[in-house]
Amino acid sequence: MAKAAILDVMKVFSTCLQTLEEKGITVEDSSEFEECEDRMRAIGKNSITPMISSEHNDLSKDHAGWLILRKDGQDIGGVAARHDMLVSETLSSFWARSYGRLYKGQGHLRLVTDASRPCDEIAGSVIYMGEFFIAEKMRGSRHLLSLYTHLLFAYCHIRWQPDWLYAFVRADDARLGYATEYGFTRQYPGAHVWGVLPKGRATGEYLVALKSGEMADMARYFNHHPSCLLGVDSLKRVE
Repeated sequence: MAKAAILDVMKVFSTCLQTLEEKGITVEDSSEFEECEDRMRAIGKNSITPMISSEHNDLSKDHAGWLILRKDGQDIGGVAARHDMLVSETLSSFWARSYGRLYKGQGHLRLVTDASRPCDEIAGSVIYMGEFFIAEKMRGSRHLLSLYTHLLFAYCHIRWQPDWLYAFVRADDARLGYATEYGFTRQYPGAHVWGVLPKGRATGEYLVALKSGEMADMARYFNHHPSCLLGVDSLKRVE
């Protein structure tokens, strides 16, 4: 990402952070993985999926972390991110191989084709985001949700300068527009076809993604038209 684009992303980060702070919400970054997982459980998150769990991965503090939302001295939400390099391996094969280890035979993907898949364009320096959770009492504001996810995107680009950001969203939520609300520009339905569905995963997950160049365009647009980022509406369910 060019220097001018990084500056645009930094401005978006500042706008999101300042607007959240005006509402009494602060953001804490942490690489104390087990502690952050315990903090999320304490505010109602029932489980931590193995893809970014400290129990299943030797996470590097240089290549993974959490952003925690706080209000009035209390945790109200969080999300985790992990940086990977995919050069000689496709995203599809990476997850198929990883799931075999992470789910210990209790879940695995079914091969649907030997051909290249659309989601395999996600390669190079990539950021996986997961464990997004907002405490139930704090849900309902689309404004705050969008600010938080765009702040996360900007944070990841400033810290790691990735080629791609990606995550998984349930199909029902994708159809309700959640992926767009979060700020993802690409959606890949059916990226995962499960042979055995593991606990905590959904059959109809969408892979959602944001390419670095699209993040730069988005940041430049929001800096010129901040009302498009700061608009207020209502979103009732974020889990």
